[in-house]
Amino acid sequence: MSIIAFVMIVLSAVLHASWNLIAKKSTMSIAFYTVICTTACLSWVHTQFWTPVPIWDMPLRFWCYLAGSVLSDALLYCIGLKLAYRTMEMSTAYPMMRSLPLLLTAMLTAILGWGKELTWLEITGMTIVFAGCLMMPLARFSDFNVRNYFNLKILFVLLVASGTTGYTIFDNQAQAVLRECVSGISKPVLSMSFYSTRGIFLSSTLLLMTMCIKDERKNLFSFIKEINFRPVAAGCCASITYILVLMAMNYVTNVSYVQAFRQVGLVLGVLGGILLLGEKFTPPKIAGVLMITGGLVITVI
Repeated sequence: MSIIAFVMIVLSAVLHASWNLIAKKSTMSIAFYTVICTTACLSWVHTQFWTPVPIWDMPLRFWCYLAGSVLSDALLYCIGLKLAYRTMEMSTAYPMMRSLPLLLTAMLTAILGWGKELTWLEITGMTIVFAGCLMMPLARFSDFNVRNYFNLKILFVLLVASGTTGYTIFDNQAQAVLRECVSGISKPVLSMSFYSTRGIFLSSTLLLMTMCIKDERKNLFSFIKEINFRPVAAGCCASITYILVLMAMNYVTNVSYVQAFRQVGLVLGVLGGILLLGEKFTPPKIAGVLMITGGLVITVI
């Protein structure tokens, strides 16, 4: 993986942890996420007017990938995040939500044959990262029991993980179609154009969902009436976060690398939950952070 991709992904991880801290500290809702995504959309919609990318002339398969990305984000990620943050601590939920997509993405890309085949060393590193994240929810090592992971809270985490996996893979394939159909335009410009288009459809979908649900509609009007800037601040962080991820995808040989290095933000999310939200710091969490760091190092070797 190139140094450009590494820097982009690490910066993205910092911003991702930041907006999740804002979301957890606030009352996470579909309306809150709608404001986040609308802010991100408005931040980048200008690319529709100056980039020479013929985005609206793309083939049907591009739009199918885009639809898959938007639905994964709106129906799985958003709803799962709302439920997870309402029932779990951030230092517990965040590492699990960030770790599961790592293996899911690697498994799906391997099955579908997309990208360079992962080596056993890379797979080992990713597995260690995943195992370390499973330590995070434990108060004591003796509490580990597979049955403890079969409950509604884990289901919410799985919704988020499935959404993350879905939009990561669909976005990667959509950008591959863009690069295939357009020549002579830099990769960052292609990514900005794609992100802008994705933002238009995602924010529109979320706004429709919000207006169709009475409580969410009230939440949205409340944000506007009170001039609540928290979701706007979160949206600014989120917009830069994912544009960096999309750009990084253009500099890696397998999209699973992107998922692996985004786990740096997992450690930051745990520390943020403990230091800023007053959540508990247990010995298993210490072990989990060390395993995650070690797994990341192994993945790069």
